[in-house]
Amino acid sequence: MEELSALRERLTAFLRAVGATDPDGEVTDLVQLTGGYSLLTYRFDVTSGGGATRYVLRADPPPGQAMTHTDRAQEWELLDALTQTGTVPMPGARWADPQGAVLGTPAIVLDFVDGPSLLAHLNAVDESQQRSVALDVAAAVATMHAAGSTCVPTSFTRPGSWDDYIDGFIAQWREVEASMAERNPFMRWVAQWLETHKPMPAPLTLVHGEFQAGNVMVGADGKPQIIDWEYAHIGDPRVDLGWMQIVGAFTPPDPIALDPMAFCERYCEVSGLTADVVNPLTIGYFAILGGSKPLGAAVQGITDLARGDSRAITSAYLVSALPFSHRLWRDGAAGLEAAMAQVEALMAGAAQ
Repeated sequence: MEELSALRERLTAFLRAVGATDPDGEVTDLVQLTGGYSLLTYRFDVTSGGGATRYVLRADPPPGQAMTHTDRAQEWELLDALTQTGTVPMPGARWADPQGAVLGTPAIVLDFVDGPSLLAHLNAVDESQQRSVALDVAAAVATMHAAGSTCVPTSFTRPGSWDDYIDGFIAQWREVEASMAERNPFMRWVAQWLETHKPMPAPLTLVHGEFQAGNVMVGADGKPQIIDWEYAHIGDPRVDLGWMQIVGAFTPPDPIALDPMAFCERYCEVSGLTADVVNPLTIGYFAILGGSKPLGAAVQGITDLARGDSRAITSAYLVSALPFSHRLWRDGAAGLEAAMAQVEALMAGAAQ
């Protein structure tokens, strides 16, 4: 409670300094929210002139307590630019203390979305409504990708080429294998498969980097609002779609899997990309491509256990999960390969 009280005082001083409230304005109802794992998130009200407005504060945790490290200054630069553009469905970015000079930690203040998370909303409606919501999600992520790379500040890294970008993801599979206490040739097999089955390139654009149902809110108007942009970058838009499928496999329902063809058709309609670039097969490829991220986290825990640096029981259980994950990726790759062959055969037959 003392920490919240101190933060409330600093936040009040910060908002007065940036002109967000009058000299007598106060921060009230400051509450820490759960759900995120990389940053601290708070909801609060600003009372001023007889009224109150609700906002969200996203702040870096204390040194040594962060599971991942991202840059609030760069995130603010992007969100401020997107807010001014006004086309991407997201909460408006209002103020920032990117170096933590006043708030004591780098932080961003955003508009509050008055509604549930997409995952909670999907689990609260029937299947027909889920399919309708999924099409809204397709339109939202397509609108974000259609914003292009020109809306991204120049401080962001630009990949040298599409192949360089994809090869970086493939390299992560080999890096995961190299970090293990014992080498695992399966990881190299996945990397080789990804290299030999690359889909048609897509234009590099703004990518959220962690697009999934937990990072989408449903506003009061029923429309999706995309949140938590700390992993945003310039890349292939299908990375976001593949990641949504990865997360959806563990926390269903997956909006894409409800009706893959309808989702892709709606996405292409809004984004302007064609069906040969975005379809269930290419999304499947990117679901495999992005799999090194969760697998790497599991492998790191197992490696720490094997080397005596950890006694986490979760890591011990994950030892038996590795062969299961091998089968999932192998079967997924085999299924995609067979489907790709069927598509190629159909195209060849149509050309004759």
